[in-house]
Parts: sequence; C-alpha cells; structure tokens
Amino acid sequence: MRTSAAVVVAIIGCGTTLPPAPPISAPPASEPEPVIARASFEVVPAELGDPGVLDRIRHRVRVRFRRRAVPRHGKPDEPVITRTHTAELDLIQPVIGESASAIRIVVEDDDARLALWIDRADTWQTTLAPVMLADRDATQAGAATTGVWLDAGAPLEIAAAARGPRHARLRDDAVEASGWVPPDVVGNVWVVALDASPDRKATHVDNNFSDTPARDGRPRTQFVDGAVIRRAARADAAPIAKVIEATTIGAVVTRATTPAGWAEIEIVRPYARIRGHVLARELRPDDGKHSGHGSGGGSGFGMSHADRLAIPASTCLFDAPDGQVVGVQLAPSTRLGRSKIEQPQWSKVYVDTPWDVVALYVRNTATDPAQPVWESCAATPAGR
Repeated sequence: MRTSAAVVVAIIGCGTTLPPAPPISAPPASEPEPVIARASFEVVPAELGDPGVLDRIRHRVRVRFRRRAVPRHGKPDEPVITRTHTAELDLIQPVIGESASAIRIVVEDDDARLALWIDRADTWQTTLAPVMLADRDATQAGAATTGVWLDAGAPLEIAAAARGPRHARLRDDAVEASGWVPPDVVGNVWVVALDASPDRKATHVDNNFSDTPARDGRPRTQFVDGAVIRRAARADAAPIAKVIEATTIGAVVTRATTPAGWAEIEIVRPYARIRGHVLARELRPDDGKHSGHGSGGGSGFGMSHADRLAIPASTCLFDAPDGQVVGVQLAPSTRLGRSKIEQPQWSKVYVDTPWDVVALYVRNTATDPAQPVWESCAATPAGR
C-alpha cells in the first residue's frame, strides 16, 4: 500500500562547532543575513523500506528526551511495554512531518523502520541557518574576521525569551562559546543542504564530538587547558571561546612572532568554526591524541501467551486495522503478537523501539488464513 506526498554574533562566553571549513581566506567584513533552507516533506511511511530512502529525507531534529513516541498523531496509545527514560540525549533523527506540538521522526530498530510522533518539547532547539554568534544587541563587533560561526543544526542550549535576540550556548566537550542569535532562525527542525557532506546527511546517530579536522596544509596545534581565544591579539580583547579539552586540534593561521606574542588560530568542530587569537604560550604541539566519544546501547523484550508470526521483509506495518501505514519491515523476522484479531485478515505484531514496545498491525491478503500473505510495501513501478 503506497501513496505519495510531496548572526551575526560577537561572543561573550566561550565557543563550539561547525562543518569542515572551506580553505581559510578571511571571512567577509560583514555577515550576510541568515538564509533558512526550506524543503517540503516528500517521503511517506510506506516508502521507508525503499533503497536509499534516507538519502531523500532532508529534515533533521535533535532528540533530547525519550518520553513518548506514538504511531498516530494526537492519540495517547498505551505502549505494550513502557520503559522509564530520564537521561538527556542528543540524537539526530530524520524527520518526515511536523505539527505545532509534535514532530514525526523516523526510527529504525527491531528489523523495522517506523514513523513515530514525539513531542516537540522533547527535542533541542537549534539554529535553522548558518549564523555567526553576536553580542547582546545582535550587532557585530568590528570586521568579521574572527568569531564563532555555527552551522544549521548546531548543538546548542538556547535560552527562552519573550522577544529579541536569543542567548545560545554551544554544547561541546572541547570548547566553550556563547552569544546571541536572531529569534527568527531558532527552531527544532532544520533542512540539510543538497550538497551537504556525508556527515551532515547522517541519520540515527548520536551527536559525536569527535575531533578529526581535515588536513589542509596549515600547521596543526593543540592547546593548554583553559586557553582563551580572543577576538583580537590583545589581552583586553573580548574572549570568544575557551578550550576545555587539551586534545582539541586547531590550525595555525598566523604564527606568533615572539614566544610572548599572539597566534591566530582556527578550530573546526562538528557544526561550528572558531577563529581568533591565542597567546603563543597557550599552544602546544599536536601529539596525535585527539578527543572523541560515542555511545550505544540496545534493548529487548519477551512476552508470554503471544502468537509467533513470521513477517517477511517489506511488509507494511499499520497503526490500526484499516488504518494508515506507519512503517515497513526491513528484514525477515518472527514477531510476537496476536493472529486474526477482531477482523480475520488483520493480525497484531509488537515492535521494539528505543522508546517503548508498540503494537502495530499487518494485513493478510490471501484467502487461506493458514497461509498468510502479508501486504507488502515493496516499491513497484505500479506503486509510483
């Protein structure tokens, strides 16, 4: 069953992350207005088993809490098995729909790929366009040759405000930075550029603050703990960032002329780029030990007095009998569930997700209930 749907910123605090930076020619003297990328939602749940479908999904969100995820928008479905989730996360997920209060993410687990609705309040706010951190009044302090540039989707903690610029703190294990961003670029769901690098298009990944900047011919350096990056080569210049992890890698743009002098450096982090001046004594040689971390986990469930149903790959998963497709089986598996429920052609199956175990439904298209043929969502020319 298939259907189709078609800052500027000067810093007061300390800094964070942007995409692999282009070769460093000095940034322009003034920053252009942020431009938010727009795109329509083009993937429907019945297509979630198609080859390459994730590459077609351009919207992303950062999940903060796993409190509730349901197949039907606005329906308080009780999960089959409820888990308690209290940890704060930063998990980037693809998005195929949204409303004022909820976001429809794509979840892949337990041999299935599902479209589930989560509360918007359970996601991180971020910037929806590339932007430069700014001063409190959102004006630029001098020529924009130094500062902190954020990419769309940067890991941020954005303070609530009734009006005016929003204070944003970069969440990064290696550097501290904060400043203000225009309120109209703040949101939850951002769009990945068509020409984005593979790491920007990645989905179902934890925010990983790995520090592996590309070599571009400039000398590499590391820093002492607490090294302060300033807007200009003066002790009284405004700080724009602080290094809090000594294994952080940076590039030397301009060397210090004396041991007591200043060097201009650039640090490229995931989703952020920082350029400024550091005292030469706060630099140290690159020792090859670079920071980075990731996370992982898994879950499972069991159930007594349940039927065992063999579900082949590409089977459509519905939210209710005679309901809507909300996912697709990715690989053959035997699922626990209930065969031939109220309507003989429908059976209930249980699917595990990182949130909870949810009840979904499969439809038998055969006339012999003893030899079911489950409705398939496999792509066919006729289904396009």
